Amino acid sequence: MKTHRELIVFLICSTVYRLFSGALLVSLTWTILNQDEGGYLPLALAIFCSFIPAFVTPMMIKRLSTRMNGRQMSSWFLVCLAGLSLVAGVCRDITVGLLITNLFVWLIFMLLEASLDMWFTQVQRGMDEATVRRISGATTATSQAALMIGPLLAAGLMPILTGMGFSILLGVSFLLVAVVCYTRNGAAVIETREGSALAAPAKLPLTLFIPMVLIWPILGAFNFMLPVYVSSHGWALFELGVLDAVFGMGMALIGVLIILGNTGRNLLVFLSGLIALAITAALVWFLVPDTLVLKALSLLILGMAFGGARVHIRAAIAYRYSEAAVGLCVSRANALATPVLLLVLSLQLAMIDTAWFVPFLMITLSIALLLQTSATRFAKGQANTASASA
Repeated sequence: MKTHRELIVFLICSTVYRLFSGALLVSLTWTILNQDEGGYLPLALAIFCSFIPAFVTPMMIKRLSTRMNGRQMSSWFLVCLAGLSLVAGVCRDITVGLLITNLFVWLIFMLLEASLDMWFTQVQRGMDEATVRRISGATTATSQAALMIGPLLAAGLMPILTGMGFSILLGVSFLLVAVVCYTRNGAAVIETREGSALAAPAKLPLTLFIPMVLIWPILGAFNFMLPVYVSSHGWALFELGVLDAVFGMGMALIGVLIILGNTGRNLLVFLSGLIALAITAALVWFLVPDTLVLKALSLLILGMAFGGARVHIRAAIAYRYSEAAVGLCVSRANALATPVLLLVLSLQLAMIDTAWFVPFLMITLSIALLLQTSATRFAKGQANTASASA
């Protein structure tokens, strides 16, 4: 009963957080893009600098793990996010201020991703792998549904809540989630483990770790490509919100299908299907006319492929590793993602007219790596050496 209650609190907090984080991200991206300086360089700089904090997240997570568990960390990070939302409103007409605020917002986002994965690992402790995969699908569905609505929330409310209004709404919302998330119960993660088993995190197969590293560069490439495409075609914030939303809808949809179909029983078929979705999405984007509905269809399919890959990765590591080890693995993958993102953004700037192709290619590559024998065997529980070293 206690586990079920904890799971419900986790679902509520992670879902509502992602609802307003999606709104915050779109509002920041659009505001930076429409600064007086113009051009795409400020946006590219903002996206790249967003991932610089990833270098310090492993150290911060490791240090904080000696004092708090994943749920407690998440609560305090949400309080920080509430404050940064207000700062973003104050700096809405100052490009440098927006870039610095964006940097710290992404630091908190990355810390939250690690702490939420730690909390998820804590919640699913003792469950079998099939159940873990279905719960992961459920959390993905609810979270991506929230991320889907978030951009639409920004598009609808920013013209109404002008000035500081929208920033105040975001700040109050993050603060309320932090209150729900907060608990005094639970010891520090590392202190509740015997011995020094968590002194060094377990080594993941490269075919699983590389897709983990590529998660943020894929999102960075997508977040750069989409505003560039929308702006170059003379569209506005509404079209940006719709296209961003349907990408999240695709990730939510694949989560629902995983719950209903129990796709974890045949991972080879599941991952092959994801590759087919990614290729189909690229073909639809390239071949169809530049209309909102057809481009949205392409991103819906792409979101399904990307969301399925994330569910696969998350379930595999959550089932195998301890709470602190998961936090360290996630934060280290995010740190390595930064130089990859620099290369990706440089490539997109060099081929600005076809910048859309990069996220499609990277998603296909990630799923292809997951299809490799070592990753599939690991996720199905046939390789236990890594968990022994955790």
